[in-house]
Amino acid sequence: MTRLRFIPIQLNYYPHTNEALFAIALWPVLFAVGCWQTPQIAQFLNTQGLEISTLQVFLAGFGAYLFLLSKHSVFNRRYFKRHAVDIAWNNRLCEVEQEMVASGQAGTDMHRAVMSEIVQLRKQLGFLVDTDNFYRRLKILIDVMSWLRSKLK
Repeated sequence: MTRLRFIPIQLNYYPHTNEALFAIALWPVLFAVGCWQTPQIAQFLNTQGLEISTLQVFLAGFGAYLFLLSKHSVFNRRYFKRHAVDIAWNNRLCEVEQEMVASGQAGTDMHRAVMSEIVQLRKQLGFLVDTDNFYRRLKILIDVMSWLRSKLK
């Protein structure tokens, strides 16, 4: 159970790459369930004279979601700017860690200290320190969801 004193600390953390991608992939499923369990939007539009089905409401919302996902890096640029110093520090620590391993210092106290700092930064910054991998995988996810949307039309 999460203790109350840890909640403010956890508010400053960003999700890891896999957690963020899982949440991004789960949203259309939750939206689909919501559309089919509460068809009031389609019913309201039908009473206004528009012939719209629940599937069309879902596809419109899903399309808007995919469009906004394609702009994810633009919307989140401020977070990258805010944490630019920490991201640069993490990148430098990763370089130092690789140099330590190459020079045979793996397993030393210094190496463990560097690894501990890297782990702490990755825990705090989440997908922000893994930007290239995150956006590469997000693009693949967007392509798959776009393909799925085209099949549902």
